[in-house]
Amino acid sequence: MTNSINTMKTPTITDLIDQQMLLSDYWKTISETHNVRNNRERRNVIYRHAFFAAARSLSSLSLQSLGKILDRDHATVLHACRIHDSNYHYDKTYRSIFDSIANSMSQSIDNHTEGIENRVIERLKKIDVDLYEKSIVDRYIKKMEHLEFMHKQKVDSLKRELRIVSKQLKIHQTRAENLDKECLRLKNLL
Repeated sequence: MTNSINTMKTPTITDLIDQQMLLSDYWKTISETHNVRNNRERRNVIYRHAFFAAARSLSSLSLQSLGKILDRDHATVLHACRIHDSNYHYDKTYRSIFDSIANSMSQSIDNHTEGIENRVIERLKKIDVDLYEKSIVDRYIKKMEHLEFMHKQKVDSLKRELRIVSKQLKIHQTRAENLDKECLRLKNLL
């Protein structure tokens, strides 16, 4: 297995959340099983780097999302992915750990995906398409009625505001005319 990125469909938000939760649980299992600690010992770094490289190639999570799983930043994940090829070719320990993690991670992702697909298929069998379509239409009708109501209220509010502003404008125009007349009278007196 190499560090090539899978060609996947564009993931949805729920796919990304599922992937992050799955990989987070998987990392907890690895760290407990192999006693991986949060320090810089070579053995622990190898496990983290192998996990990052495998997760990067098997998931569609961003570098930042992968880093959050192990409380690291995106640069650490990027570094692990960049040095993966040389570690894989020249370090037997890294190679065996990476192969083990990548194979079991791939299996875990496949099992999870298969489980989700089975649940979706079961739900689709239970759905009455006509009833589902009617519920969607009803929901949009209610939404449109609400938007129409909100629009009507806004229009009424703007009309009231326009009447008030018009009255104020007439008052100010009358006052301006009176002041102009008074200024002309005073000018004539001088």
